[in-house]
Amino acid sequence: MSRHFLRSRGLSLAELLLGLAIGALVLAPLGPMLHSAGDAARVAADQVALEREADFALDRIAARIRGTAVGPALLDKPSSEWLKPAAYSIADGVLTEQQGKDSYVLAESVNSFSLTAASTEAGQPLLTVRLDLARGSASTSAAASVRMGSDL
Repeated sequence: MSRHFLRSRGLSLAELLLGLAIGALVLAPLGPMLHSAGDAARVAADQVALEREADFALDRIAARIRGTAVGPALLDKPSSEWLKPAAYSIADGVLTEQQGKDSYVLAESVNSFSLTAASTEAGQPLLTVRLDLARGSASTSAAASVRMGSDL
């Protein structure tokens, strides 16, 4: 009887090893699952950051377009001159706005940027801004059509 009492209070080495083996089998798939979840989280974070950058750049450019006064002298110039003194350019994937001697970064990881005059209605040109950004596996495209001089 005393032998049975001592046996019921603990685990044998075989039982302990069997429990550890079962635990290892259950936990083995968690490593790759956690790694893929981390990768997905990084892509999602990059996607959100790219969308935020694109929104900022479009909002800034749209404000410049809306705030530009439209007159006959402006419409006689080529559309590339309409937003002077501000100029937009891409260098090494960075979209910058140049205003005189000052330069402002609007977005990074830029693949393409276009600013085109779509149409003119009541003397106010409609400009379309397109922006494509990509970083790693994440990418986004954004576009806005803005009427020039609509804030005035």
